[in-house]
Amino acid sequence: MRRFIALMSVFIIVIAMSFPVKAANESFMRVIPSLSISGTTATCSLNVYAEHTTDLIKASAVLKHGNSVVAQWLNMTANGYVFFSDTVTVAHGETYTMQVTLEINGVLYPIADIVKTCP
Repeated sequence: MRRFIALMSVFIIVIAMSFPVKAANESFMRVIPSLSISGTTATCSLNVYAEHTTDLIKASAVLKHGNSVVAQWLNMTANGYVFFSDTVTVAHGETYTMQVTLEINGVLYPIADIVKTCP
């Protein structure tokens, strides 16, 4: 019985070693756009964490009311990560759209528009 348990243990170890394992510190990419409205103040923010600290990030954000541009933040560039936040005055009952353009190392990443209505 002990021999059987020893053989099974070796078998399990060999099988487990054949599966790839991701490193605990494996890098990642995360994009967090945000549009929030409180009273008549809209806060637009964008956090981008690239896969590597050397990755070149180019981002732009535009806040629109219909087809009219309310505010825009163009040509934000950085390596590794971008953190952006700004506020704009908006009108009660109106709907606003935040559009983000993101490029990392020359690759364009689609970001969904964020639509909010001022209460």
